[in-house]
Amino acid sequence: MKTMKTLQTKTERVFSVSEFLDFLNNILIPQQVVIQGEIGKKIDCRPTYSIFNLLDKKDHTVLKCFCWQDKLENLGIELREGLEIQVLGHPKIYKSQYGSNFEFEAEQVLLVGEGVLKEAFDALKRKLDKEGLFSLDHKRPLPRFCQKIGLITSKYGKGAKPDFEKHLGKFGFEVYFYDVRVEGIFAVNEIVQALYWFNEHMPDLDVLVLIRGGGSWESLQAFNSEEVARAIFASKIPIMCGIGHESDITIADLVSDVRASTPTDAAKILNENWKMASINILEIEKNLSTLFKKVLENISQNLDFFEDYFKRTVKKEIFTVKTGLESLIKNLDFNFQNYFKEFDILSKGFKDNFLKIERLIKNKREETNKIQSDLQKNKDWWCQKIESFLKAERAKIVLSSPYFRLKQGYTITLDEQGKSIKNSEKLKIDQTIKTKFYKGQALSRVKKIES
Repeated sequence: MKTMKTLQTKTERVFSVSEFLDFLNNILIPQQVVIQGEIGKKIDCRPTYSIFNLLDKKDHTVLKCFCWQDKLENLGIELREGLEIQVLGHPKIYKSQYGSNFEFEAEQVLLVGEGVLKEAFDALKRKLDKEGLFSLDHKRPLPRFCQKIGLITSKYGKGAKPDFEKHLGKFGFEVYFYDVRVEGIFAVNEIVQALYWFNEHMPDLDVLVLIRGGGSWESLQAFNSEEVARAIFASKIPIMCGIGHESDITIADLVSDVRASTPTDAAKILNENWKMASINILEIEKNLSTLFKKVLENISQNLDFFEDYFKRTVKKEIFTVKTGLESLIKNLDFNFQNYFKEFDILSKGFKDNFLKIERLIKNKREETNKIQSDLQKNKDWWCQKIESFLKAERAKIVLSSPYFRLKQGYTITLDEQGKSIKNSEKLKIDQTIKTKFYKGQALSRVKKIES
């Protein structure tokens, strides 16, 4: 009974050959590793892939490798016997009716050795130069005042990131950091991924800064790769490269829009226009004071002109009135002469017409007094009117003075070019503006705009 129970509970799976190979591949393929070795004699190059042996330099152990041709084209040189390489990939069993083979599928290949790296550098440089990737026609200028910066480098680097941040001035920069490896076989993919990520998720950045410290040809290999070069060329955001020391020139430097000799130099380039702006602001402030002085001088000159104009106008009016008075006096003289003649005539009949003559003289005297009084009143009225007009015009000119407005508590707001801002629709978020008071001024950044 016990034997029968054991046989019933025991289960076994029977694989077909193909199923077993698939079972092994499910275990092997996820095991991604990096292997370094030397290419052996037998190299089978096909249009779409290549098969080659990778030898262990110590005991000459052989590992059969498979690689798609597009991966090998990024090397810049052809595979040859004795070439030392590193391969990133996974083990796999290739199924076939003629016999299954164990092989290593290379997903990425890196060259090892300064000589071959220089050879690959020169070959890739010729290729990309011929395609126009280094042409000045494709270089995009950086914004005059960069503010939003995407920084791509390793957070573990000893010098690049700290040097860049140390020399980046305090001008309100917004730095968005993306940590990548900057050497080794994983560096290329991570740098390319960072460039694509910023272009997709933060396309409004002013500049992408790609930096790392100095090193050997092998440590700088990622920045001499075709994948990184094409990712830089495809970026919609302008890219500044500061790779290695001042004497180091990589393919990435040649493709980038702006080359900085070092990470420190990259920070200084971004600072330059801001520093110049600080100097220009002082010059603008000086020029603004001169401008206000000239405005006041013009106002003073205009006031003098108006004063002279009104004086001439008053003199003209007085002359007109005086001429009228003289004409009136002449008429009066003429009338008086007539009166005297009439008086002589009347005096002859005075005795008969005494009362009539007395009334006539009285009426003429009242009429003469009224005319003189009207003339005097008109003269005073004109003088008062002109004086009131001059006072009103002088008050208007004083009230229109910019300094008078500032003294009352008003301010003048200027943009980065020193132009007066009269409408909030002209403002932009994060724009730097300058406010001029009666005494002093202030710089501020726009956080919110209300119409």
